[in-house]
Amino acid sequence: MDFHGVHFADPVWLLGLGVLPLAALAVYFISRSKHATFALGNPRLVLAVSTLFSVQVIPAFLRMAVLALCLVAAARPQAGQKKIEEKKPVTDLFVALDVSGSMITNDLKPNRITAAKKILGEFLDQVQNARMGLTIFARVSFTQCPLTTDITLLKQLLGNVELSSVKLDGTAIGDALVSCLNRLKNGGGKAGVPTSDNPSMVAKLFGDKAEPEDDQGRNQAIILLTDGGDNASRINPLAAAKIAVAQGVKVYTIGVGSKERVPALAMYPDGHVGPFIDQRTGQMALSEPADMGLLNEIARLTGGKSYAATDNHALQSILGEIALLEKRDVSVTSHWEYQELASFFLLAAFLILALDIGLETTILRTLP
Repeated sequence: MDFHGVHFADPVWLLGLGVLPLAALAVYFISRSKHATFALGNPRLVLAVSTLFSVQVIPAFLRMAVLALCLVAAARPQAGQKKIEEKKPVTDLFVALDVSGSMITNDLKPNRITAAKKILGEFLDQVQNARMGLTIFARVSFTQCPLTTDITLLKQLLGNVELSSVKLDGTAIGDALVSCLNRLKNGGGKAGVPTSDNPSMVAKLFGDKAEPEDDQGRNQAIILLTDGGDNASRINPLAAAKIAVAQGVKVYTIGVGSKERVPALAMYPDGHVGPFIDQRTGQMALSEPADMGLLNEIARLTGGKSYAATDNHALQSILGEIALLEKRDVSVTSHWEYQELASFFLLAAFLILALDIGLETTILRTLP
């Protein structure tokens, strides 16, 4: 119960304030009926001075005030202000971006890697209340940016990604997942400093018990964006997916590019891009589509979703959907911080009671 900034924790005691005047009147009339009356001097003069508001009723009013203050104190008056707290659940989200040579294929415009970088940059602006990280991979994996809330820095590092960022060509999906899982588990590293991740470190997950982490309880997910199938991993991608399940990490998989085989392109040492010629046959090589069967299974095992992005618009829509899936509502809680005021009312009651006793033993003293 609130009244002009004062809150009563046990307001039921305030009902006594309504009963108190009735009880006082009852006591007054009962006390009068017990006293015998007798003639003294001029009755008219006695009636003139014996009014309801004579000094003799002061003790009764003081006692009523004491009882009223005690009732208010029993109702536990409290004064304070309302505090509102916002709890923003944080998502840890790592992006694993394929930078193998086939990502230069131009079925997405102007090519797969450029389109992916552009649309990923837009995606970063859509995800709220998240720490983001970026791993790039081909035959080996590198952490381009550890977990950070600095989206501007992450977009800058994303812009620096090129196909030549990883010298060894290939597609190591399992190793890339383990790299991201290690970063999500440890949450370490200096932002902006690319570091090499050793997938063999994940062996600890199979044996030793993990130490309690400060980041436990966070929602964690990985976005795996690739245009091919696994051909270079030291750790099987499905084994990596099971590790993700053990860590409670969802994996969203995106297969980029046409679902059919398309002419493969290559970037030559002089910088120009042209058809990739198979040295064994002398014919133009064909780029294999993404292994959607593998990507579907990774997503299914981890509780994520799998997508096929065959063009720029599809990739943009997919990342927009993932942003909505990973959006966390802010929970707002409120509470009051109160100061107990009952002691002030009890102190006032004590002082009034002391005044009543003092008056009855001095000025308002009556003969037996």
